[in-house]
Amino acid sequence: MSHGISVPLVTVVVPTFRGADRIGDTLRSLAHQTMDRAAFEVVVVLNGPADGTPEVLDRIRREHPELRLRSITIPEVGAGHARNAGVASAAGTYLTFVDDDDSVSATMLESLAAEVADGVVPLSMVADVVTDSVPSVIEFDNYLNRRISVQTGQTVAGESLPTALGFVAGKLVPTALARTAEFDTSLRSGEDVVYWFDLFNRAPFLFSVVDSHTGAAYHRSIRVGSISRQAASYDFSVSQRLEVIQRLASREVTHPAAARVRDVLMVSQTVLINGYLREMGEDVRLRAVDQIRELGLESFVRYDVLNAGLAHDLAICYAFPPWVDTSGSVSARRIRRRGVVVDVVSQSLRSWSERDAGGRLIAQEFIGDHAELAGKAGVFEWRPIDRFVTAGFQQIATWEATKGSYRSVYSRSMWPASHFLAALYKIRRPETTWIAEFSDPQQRDSRGGFRGARCRPGPLLDELLAALAATGVELAPDVAISELVEVLAYSLADEIVFTNENQQTMMLDYLGRPALEERVRERSTISEHPTLEPHFYQLAPSDYVLDPTVANVAYFGAFYKTRGLGEVIEAVSSLSAERQRRLRLHVFTPQPEELDIAVRDAGLNGVIIANSYVPYLEALNLATRMDALIINDATTVGMHSLNPYLPSKWSDYAGSGSDVWAIVEPGSVLSKKKTRYQSRIGDAHAAHEQLVAIIKDHV
Repeated sequence: MSHGISVPLVTVVVPTFRGADRIGDTLRSLAHQTMDRAAFEVVVVLNGPADGTPEVLDRIRREHPELRLRSITIPEVGAGHARNAGVASAAGTYLTFVDDDDSVSATMLESLAAEVADGVVPLSMVADVVTDSVPSVIEFDNYLNRRISVQTGQTVAGESLPTALGFVAGKLVPTALARTAEFDTSLRSGEDVVYWFDLFNRAPFLFSVVDSHTGAAYHRSIRVGSISRQAASYDFSVSQRLEVIQRLASREVTHPAAARVRDVLMVSQTVLINGYLREMGEDVRLRAVDQIRELGLESFVRYDVLNAGLAHDLAICYAFPPWVDTSGSVSARRIRRRGVVVDVVSQSLRSWSERDAGGRLIAQEFIGDHAELAGKAGVFEWRPIDRFVTAGFQQIATWEATKGSYRSVYSRSMWPASHFLAALYKIRRPETTWIAEFSDPQQRDSRGGFRGARCRPGPLLDELLAALAATGVELAPDVAISELVEVLAYSLADEIVFTNENQQTMMLDYLGRPALEERVRERSTISEHPTLEPHFYQLAPSDYVLDPTVANVAYFGAFYKTRGLGEVIEAVSSLSAERQRRLRLHVFTPQPEELDIAVRDAGLNGVIIANSYVPYLEALNLATRMDALIINDATTVGMHSLNPYLPSKWSDYAGSGSDVWAIVEPGSVLSKKKTRYQSRIGDAHAAHEQLVAIIKDHV
């Protein structure tokens, strides 16, 4: 290129703040470029108090008169202000940034310029120069180059190298594109991440990675001591990282590639937070979680990344979100209530259930690593249980390789495989505390029948039976799965959780082992299903239309042989036409077609409205909008000695603020709850009276 070129091809923007002691080396590296000096200009943007930097610039001009060097001074302090001013002042067709304590290799500008093309941003290697050492050490093996170097000499999609958007330098961008965004001067750090995302969001570009053989590299100055001090600050390591995530989250993405890049950049900021949290205690992590919630970033922060490596406790929940399953939902609420980060082992329920992504939000703040095991699910079937236990223990051992044994393991049945894996872990790690929760009796089904599916011979069964024998409990090799799972928890768990007193009483009544019963009573607690905090009821606002001029009553749930709405439908039929006009019964169930038939046969179209299930968080929101919510006991008379069940919906309804109509079996746990409306199972006349009261109270 000729020295006579009046308009430079490239502008190098160098922001400086009190840089007199270091900017000279930066400018000398630019003066020694292999690119024709007339082809580029250097714009130094001075901000901050006078410190002799102009005199340094004058000295560089005398040393290198061929260098096109000019400076501007701005009153605002901050790298963002300085970079914005430099971009506005740039005369070059292309633009790059160099910080005043960094430098560039002699071939960098020429090598970058050789790669310019429409829709392409040339990208160089980035070397770390450790200035704390004498002499300085240049290190190319860093996290940036490990990602960039694999693409050397290639042109790749911008979204395939999102790491390159996470730092300000080493790139050559068209000045016209650079001016479509500004550095966010309200950010105290990370403004470069947001700026480069904004450029990519406006015009997704390709990266042309300069061939490493050219020697082109940006030399980034690293002061190990200052970085360590900076990283030790909660403000820098957490608050400022969340501010960057907040800015990224506020952007309306224009292209799928931009959405992917934004996600990666937010994860990168979260990784930095995680690195700090690994060095700090649980109180600091909870402070960060509170701040995430205050900023409204729950949907943008990847909690598995935030909590990676932080869990020293384990949860084994065969059913777990995002699969729709009552036991899984309760397990997530238990984890949330406990407030301790756990690694989770669960089973894919693809063949059993639907997915509900919102379910992940229940316990996400307290989930570290989560392994969802593949394979066909099964309840009281030995082969799926054996497969889950084997694969689950292998996964846990992998985690233990980096963090050691877990302090505690929590497991929950209805699905017995959870307790089997937890029991095996307790056997092999006896110092670990095992907390075993029973949702329902395992040996008796809902109609009082004995679950008789048998265990199968093999190493797992041998190890479990041997451990029981060591405690003085002998079981036959062909023991029923349901008996074994109860006895394992009773014999080995440090804490046993029942969801209600009736359940505990019934399960211990048929145990028939006085010594073991005494151990269970000493170690057991009664703990009903947890109710979520109020903000969960507003996370997924429902657009379901309700008529404000009628009494809106809702039922959420499936129908079983022991639980249905027969007396309610009969009671609605017995209402006068006027009262029917003032009532809407909204039913959300997996079997809306079956209900539709019953409603049509009863002539109640428009009064009873059958709907498909709605996602869990939307159901919580709908519950707050209803005048009354129906909850009903399972029928157990003639099947069980007492009703051992407490519907988990009770905990959801309890937090809704809406009135509850409980349809109960005498003596059940639900019958003792304080609800505004109550009637007996099967009593259509009493149900009629409750409907009349609901209409009177709410219309």
